Amino acid sequence: MVKTTLTFEDLKRTNHLEIKEMQERKFRAFIRYQIWPNHPYYRRLFKENKVDPFNITCFEDWAKYNIPLVRKVEYKDHLREFVLNPSQVDGVDRAPAEIIRNVMTYSKEAGNDDEYRFLRNNGARVKLHLGAESAMKRLKGRMTYNYAPLQFWLSSGRASGLPSPVFLTRYDNDLLEKNSAKCGQLAIDKFANEGWEASSMNLFPYAPHLGWHAVNAGLRQISKFYIATSAGGAIPSEKLVDLAKAFKANAFAGMPSYLRNRFFKAVAEADYEAPEKVVVLLAGEKIYPRVAEDITQILTDKGAKQIHLVGGYASSESKVSFAVQCDYHGPYHNLSPEIMSWEFVRLNDDGTYEFVDEDEPGHTVLFHLDSTGTVFEGFLLGDVASKHEAGKCPLCGLDGQFFWDIGRTNDAQAQMEVMGLAEKKIKGATVNLTALRADLLSLGEVEEVQVEVAKEDMSDPYSMDVLNLYIAPKGPKTSDYSSLIARVQKITKESTEVTPSVVIIGFEELVEKAGGMKFMEIIDSRPKPA
Repeated sequence: MVKTTLTFEDLKRTNHLEIKEMQERKFRAFIRYQIWPNHPYYRRLFKENKVDPFNITCFEDWAKYNIPLVRKVEYKDHLREFVLNPSQVDGVDRAPAEIIRNVMTYSKEAGNDDEYRFLRNNGARVKLHLGAESAMKRLKGRMTYNYAPLQFWLSSGRASGLPSPVFLTRYDNDLLEKNSAKCGQLAIDKFANEGWEASSMNLFPYAPHLGWHAVNAGLRQISKFYIATSAGGAIPSEKLVDLAKAFKANAFAGMPSYLRNRFFKAVAEADYEAPEKVVVLLAGEKIYPRVAEDITQILTDKGAKQIHLVGGYASSESKVSFAVQCDYHGPYHNLSPEIMSWEFVRLNDDGTYEFVDEDEPGHTVLFHLDSTGTVFEGFLLGDVASKHEAGKCPLCGLDGQFFWDIGRTNDAQAQMEVMGLAEKKIKGATVNLTALRADLLSLGEVEEVQVEVAKEDMSDPYSMDVLNLYIAPKGPKTSDYSSLIARVQKITKESTEVTPSVVIIGFEELVEKAGGMKFMEIIDSRPKPA
């Protein structure tokens, strides 16, 4: 039997070879009996590319048969076609018996024995007229549970400017409940083994995005006590610190920019004593070393002796699957390998792609192996991992699939190549904006930075590109920032060959300007030609 979801304890006992075998079995069944009959977009894609879905046996076959990768722009234009729809095929209504037969075959091939028996037994009752009415009602209820959209996430669209809904079913929500807990379990495992119990705070912004809801589902299950908040939305950050103090919170989850620029800044200014052991889970944005260091320093200054800071990785498109680090300096573990696989590809100049070896950097591509509602196969996320591996993690010993440096050191180049953002040609020089921002944040006098690519004449889309840097200085306000401006310009000139325009701005004003809860580190303000 292939489990629908591996528990955290299962992952500790399972090795990467067993996981790979399970994945490929589920992938074959999913493509043949869920995607091919029920997914309008991929059904058309297979036909247009003359691909027999029964020939697809592994992820690498996507490249073998030259199946195009899907990008967010393509998805935005075909939202309805990405939702599994078993009731129709090629615009024609499908017979109920055929719907049940497809799902039953998928369940059997995927190894979901309980689902297979349920469908077989109730289908037999309908066919033999033995309690047919109640059996039909049960089957209809199961199909509604499996396939009827219940809610949606919105992808933030910060990279592409294209926020798009991703639909979830009740079945998806149950997968979310099971999978989200594992992220929290890995994050706290280091301390939990010593008898430590989590009193946790959800500090993600409340919105129809994956972050708040996934963290909410996970923290509720792994915590001794749980404080659900909305990142200063309903309760000011200073009051959230009071709550953390009152309930002795020792585990915090949120977006790096909010935690560093708002919550922990309020912690630093408050009469607050940190617990001896603290876990911090950061997700939703690139994690700059300076951000992690500042959070760690504030907690240390407030009395924390051991701080376990880790990053999480997911996307609205991954829906119910996540990866999380076992340590900030370690890799990201795929904790739901039965539900989704992250694969990694090289994009070639001629528009083709190929899967990369473990020791090579690659663009992240997701493949769903389970899930209903909106489903993606070969979806190009736009991030880059420096390498991926299958085996025992050198830090925690978990034997599975993991990848390194995702969305941290390489995402600027990825955004340029995949989404067309973050790394730009400015006055003829290619500028890695993410690396530049990291260099500027390392300056002791700099509290926060926003990087903007603009035009010399914003009313003329064909005028010269310019680089604007909005700098919030650290420390007391002074009347003369000429020395800081000179240093910023010197660093920028040396690393990019571009002399920027530097704007000194107050910290609070910059945070507000840059989006508040979700800090826009890099923006491209250039007007587009008509």
